[in-house]
Amino acid sequence: MPSSQSADRTRTDVLLIFPPQTEARFFPYLSLPYLTGHLRRRGRRVHQADLNIAVLHELLRRPALLDDAVRAQDTGDDGKAVSDWYRRAVADVFAAHIGELRAHVLHKESAGELGPDRAVRLAGLALELLVRDTFLVRTWEDLGELDDAVRRAADRPPTASDVPVASLHRLLTGLLGRHRPRVVGLSVAFFSQLAPALLIAAWVRRLSPDTRICLGGQQVMLRHDSLARLPGVRETVDALCPTAGEEPLERWLDALDGTVPLTAVPGMTWLPRSGTEPRTGPPVTLRFRDLGPPDFTGLPFRSYLNDALELAIVSCVGCYWGRCAFCSYGNRSLPQGSYQQGTAPQIADAVEAVVRATGTRYVSVADENTNLRLIRRAMQTVRERGVRVRFGVRSRLESALTDPEFCHELAAVGCAMISVGYEGTSQRLLDRVDRGVRAADYQRILDNLDAAGITVRFTVMGQVLDETPDEFEASLRFLVDNERRIGIDALELMVAEPGSRLVDSPADYGLALDTSDRLAGNPELSYLAGRVGHPLSVPGGPTRTEALDRLVRIFDTVKPGRTNASAPTRSTANDRHPLAVAALRPHTWVRTVPAYADARPADRVTLADLVRERFYALPRTDVEQRPDGLLTARTDRGRRLLGRLADAAAGVPDPAPPADPAYAADPAPSARSSS
Repeated sequence: MPSSQSADRTRTDVLLIFPPQTEARFFPYLSLPYLTGHLRRRGRRVHQADLNIAVLHELLRRPALLDDAVRAQDTGDDGKAVSDWYRRAVADVFAAHIGELRAHVLHKESAGELGPDRAVRLAGLALELLVRDTFLVRTWEDLGELDDAVRRAADRPPTASDVPVASLHRLLTGLLGRHRPRVVGLSVAFFSQLAPALLIAAWVRRLSPDTRICLGGQQVMLRHDSLARLPGVRETVDALCPTAGEEPLERWLDALDGTVPLTAVPGMTWLPRSGTEPRTGPPVTLRFRDLGPPDFTGLPFRSYLNDALELAIVSCVGCYWGRCAFCSYGNRSLPQGSYQQGTAPQIADAVEAVVRATGTRYVSVADENTNLRLIRRAMQTVRERGVRVRFGVRSRLESALTDPEFCHELAAVGCAMISVGYEGTSQRLLDRVDRGVRAADYQRILDNLDAAGITVRFTVMGQVLDETPDEFEASLRFLVDNERRIGIDALELMVAEPGSRLVDSPADYGLALDTSDRLAGNPELSYLAGRVGHPLSVPGGPTRTEALDRLVRIFDTVKPGRTNASAPTRSTANDRHPLAVAALRPHTWVRTVPAYADARPADRVTLADLVRERFYALPRTDVEQRPDGLLTARTDRGRRLLGRLADAAAGVPDPAPPADPAYAADPAPSARSSS
């Protein structure tokens, strides 16, 4: 508890920061709300700031930032004319719809003509354009390169930095000025956040020299030994927290108050900056069952990139299965006592507290792998308390789901979605990576969940050890056979992360690892390379290129029925009998590619849907575009093409203009269309 002798009571005890750059923009990442809730219940003054979403909010409030960034990205190269035009067009559409974007993203109000799905997508595209080719989205060959680049970026005047980096510095300066924190804690959940987090730490050290700085989160858990050796980290950071941060931060503040010695602070790896010899404190004793619900106060939880308000809780620390050989997070749960599970009443308390405090109608249970029977009991308790909320979980395709009654029970207490990992249907490989599931159950499970009305979304893994061509074909066939009832969230190659059983015993899994400082991830498939670990190869198995080609085949072949709502699904009827549209008015976010940027302007009209990121080429023999932008059909084929554009939500049918006698004939088209 705070000491009555604590220094300046006008200062914030802890400023918790979630740094850029990650795609985790759907709801607040839970590390900050759980830390905040615990420390506030201990009487501490805490402010939490999600700078990952704050960069987007800064862009929405100051849309001219995107113009500045696009001008800086303009190549002036004729060979890249279409790229330059495309970026300028996206910035123009963003500015034209800024009112609708602010209304929906910031306040969850009507998005007007755009609609909520497109508003979310356009805001995300604008943010990615803002940060394009900047320090915030660089990928790294090794940690030494990352550390050197951070130190150079920290030495650069903010006004001379890239537009989003300068904005980030401005946001941080405001936070430090308003809160004057004694401690700044940075939660680094994803590898892509590591360099920005270290840059923020260097800025804090310069702007507020007496503030203590701590790094925690998943990446510190995975890499704390390597991070502790980096010169920039040792010069800037006081401590690394490779465990849950509630008790370490609480006790560190007690030490700063002078009520306990620094040596009594658990769970911290102290660095030279702390004034002590590098060492690790005693283990933490606080358990997950001792924690209360997350506290989202201070976060703009209504203003995340989602169609509607969505928040999250966790039901455990670690993974109750924990044995999947590729999962560094789960494998930390294997030692006795490492896995910590909440009770059904505790989980119900968290759900009820979040719903009553925020009004959310959807809660994600953001465990790595949820105990489904436990969550069913907890959500039944929530309902008995008069709280109605839908929820989603992450789980394996495990045996409990072979029981149709259990699936209906999950749906009855509000389960709307289950996200699962898919490593194929080869039982040989599933057993080898110790997945703990039976491929023979998969079809029955999907049938049960579909009958219960629960959406299933897959994350598909490639390069699963020495997968044979026949095993891959069988796994692909299962996806194709079930494509109408599943969604696919991601495709990724297997990664050998530090701390996983793959890295601890690669020979047991037939792998060859490069254990030097080189880093390997999924840059072709995942945001900013996704998970990052050691480069691997599979002697006798597919090469990385072959495994990547297999995932591309899945992408090209499988057409999931549970797609993102922002991508309109064409009806089967329209596929068989396409609409015939005489004239179509493109939406304002669908732009005509100008002649100087189109390699074949003479024989086609090329449209770009800047929200869906699609191009459509229309032969001029079939379609004419008038000066006001209206597209009119010259032929029957042209009417079908415009019908397909209407079906793809690229525009709306318009009353046909007077016919032009010159186009009364129906000439054979001389060029093909693409849509």
